[in-house]
Amino acid sequence: MKVLSFSYCFPNAVQPAWGMFVKQRLAAMSQIMDLQVVSPIPYFPLLAPLRRLAAVRSERLDGLTVHRPRFFYIPGVLKSWDGRWYARGLNGWLRNLIRYFQPDLLDAHFIWPDGVGVSRLARSLGLPYVITQRGKIYPCLEVVSQRRQCAEALQNAAAVINVSGELADIARRLGAPAERIHVIPNGVDTVRFRPRDKKTCRLQLGLPEDGRLIVTVAHLGPRKGHWETVRALSRLSGDVRLVIVGGDMQGGKNERALRNYIDGLHLTDRVFLPGAQPYDKIPLYFNAADVSVLVSYREGCPNVVLESLASGTPVVASRVGAVPDILPVPENGRIVPPCDAEALTEALQEVLEAQWLPEKIVHCPAIQSWDRVAREVEKIFVRVLNPSSSAGK
Repeated sequence: MKVLSFSYCFPNAVQPAWGMFVKQRLAAMSQIMDLQVVSPIPYFPLLAPLRRLAAVRSERLDGLTVHRPRFFYIPGVLKSWDGRWYARGLNGWLRNLIRYFQPDLLDAHFIWPDGVGVSRLARSLGLPYVITQRGKIYPCLEVVSQRRQCAEALQNAAAVINVSGELADIARRLGAPAERIHVIPNGVDTVRFRPRDKKTCRLQLGLPEDGRLIVTVAHLGPRKGHWETVRALSRLSGDVRLVIVGGDMQGGKNERALRNYIDGLHLTDRVFLPGAQPYDKIPLYFNAADVSVLVSYREGCPNVVLESLASGTPVVASRVGAVPDILPVPENGRIVPPCDAEALTEALQEVLEAQWLPEKIVHCPAIQSWDRVAREVEKIFVRVLNPSSSAGK
């Protein structure tokens, strides 16, 4: 089986940890099928980081062949055209590629712009395509033209894989045939994410050895709930500190706003912002923590929740996306409403006062290897290519 997988959200030289969960799934899939990756680069002449990426057209990345063609993109405006520009930008390039790599199907990750763009490409090439929904659809639902394009792409897909039941419900409401809708949550690298000695991890990271520590791993966007987390910290006892691990995708604007908020609450000495960190350091942060937090307003299947659980660290997360499916409560943490600092404060207080056994947390049923995820995806691909096969039943 030959598969061409598309995801604009994929690790690159500018953002080496971006879309790591996509890379991990595709790396596992490449072990059981002939797979290449297309990670299109949105190109606009005035964006220097994108110009740098646009110079790299193909590369080998940890055993994966990754192609990086360009497509025209205007930041912030004319967003309903992204899928069209995606397809137009890749059309000629893709026809050249399939002269020597002839895929049996196209595999799109994220409905926007990949799913919509790939649906157009697949139609022109006469190939089946599969879409994996990962949460990007939420803002598209609020724009009529984007919602219509997403619905059309989902309705015509040979299969729609969703990382949460919530996303599967959205696909169903948008008209995707029920028999083509599947739910496969993300996997986790259980070799990298495992329980480690808390004191040693804090020493390695230069964090205080004493006191209790909250860790949140998410970019510094306002929809990740950092402001609510800081507000909750202000209501907890003074020995509790907070580490927010993540970069600013807005060139420093979000970080400045967050630091000003922290200063206004007189919490500068209790909140650490180390910025974006290498992926290999993330397990240290989870193991240094007494609890990890993710109170986003929207999510697909947040891997940081799975990675924290695999590290043996309890989680407090908002009730969004796949969180209710992957976080057993109260056994492994707490679930709170999004945008609710008061509920978050109460949940953190409960978790910080409780006794937790890492060896029990790591047995959470939601923790599954990427190899297992890849095998489940393979069953769906086989069924798409051979509907009479019993492999996908």
